[in-house]
Amino acid sequence: MNSESGAGKRGVAVGRVLAPYGTAGLVKVLPTTDFPERCHDLKEVACELHGAIRRFTVERASLYGRFWLIKFAGIETREQAAALRGAWVLIRPEERVALPAGSYYYDQIIGLEVYNAAGERLGRVKDVIPGAAHDFYLVRREAPGETEFLLPAVKAFVREIDLAGGRIVADPPEGLMEL
Repeated sequence: MNSESGAGKRGVAVGRVLAPYGTAGLVKVLPTTDFPERCHDLKEVACELHGAIRRFTVERASLYGRFWLIKFAGIETREQAAALRGAWVLIRPEERVALPAGSYYYDQIIGLEVYNAAGERLGRVKDVIPGAAHDFYLVRREAPGETEFLLPAVKAFVREIDLAGGRIVADPPEGLMEL
């Protein structure tokens, strides 16, 4: 699982503007991606703040410890940079880092229908919860009471992920869904 998040109409969040840096319009960004080195590849991004989206050309970007320093075209002063504080830095979904086969971004998994090997619907993935050893899929059952269960995201229990078909085939261990 990888943590670039929120693919949709607005884009994929890869960072959040923390503060201006210096006096020449740079912003300090906290990356929200598993690929911080991707900052060197940023050419055009969108910044979303309070529902408003502005597009920017990236003049330059660099790693600064665990942060990014980014200079956007048209942002020339500390005050202009400060106005972006809290903005999400977004890219287009097709600009994401390609993952190896069998790896997925969280938002690709959330919303998938979960079935067992017999074809019975078990529920829908509501969230992905990172764990120490592996992730868990929070599956909401639409049975009476709308119960939820955690499905370990490991090959022993998750037999198939079909993104195009919008489904996961799982073999949850006995009693897991009753916990």
